[in-house]
Amino acid sequence: MRLAIADPPYPPMFSTRRDLAAGGERIVSRSRATRWYGEAPRSSSDLAPADFHPDAGRWDSLDEHRRLLLDLLDEYDGWAIATTPDGLGAYAPLPIAARIMAWHKPRALPGAHRIRSHWEPVIVYVPEGRRSRLEGTVPDVLVCNPPQINFAGAKPAEWTRWVLDALGYAPGEDEVVDLFPGSGSVARAIDGLLI
Repeated sequence: MRLAIADPPYPPMFSTRRDLAAGGERIVSRSRATRWYGEAPRSSSDLAPADFHPDAGRWDSLDEHRRLLLDLLDEYDGWAIATTPDGLGAYAPLPIAARIMAWHKPRALPGAHRIRSHWEPVIVYVPEGRRSRLEGTVPDVLVCNPPQINFAGAKPAEWTRWVLDALGYAPGEDEVVDLFPGSGSVARAIDGLLI
């Protein structure tokens, strides 16, 4: 079977702001893709350069995230998409068979929002022939910290093993495609499972 792991730049953040001049509210968005993977510094206080990716800006479009979902459904038997709690809507409506799993990160970094998010959703579409519990079950929550490397969005090896277990990955039988290789941590974890 063909399986895919997609960890794209996350969808933009949306919020409402009171617009005093117009007497109402307006919706504003802030880019995550350009901030973490563009050419500029990450923020005014963090002048470290972003982990550059030449196509990062296109992921500030919700249409691009929807296209990703449709491509995954068309080209793969099973797949997983990493996103943010407020980014789930970029993939709606999800296929009926899709599940949401939660990666809980005890040492989450503070963000710009008042509510600090200690979890990231992972949308999982298990291949049709592997949805029964006959071959074992996988918890829908993983508790582990991100790897201690200087690359935004890198996933620990435990995360990759958890996602592949949920997909029913069969080493030697299945092909796994890491659609956003970034730091290379997902590919290294897959290689570790083949040894």
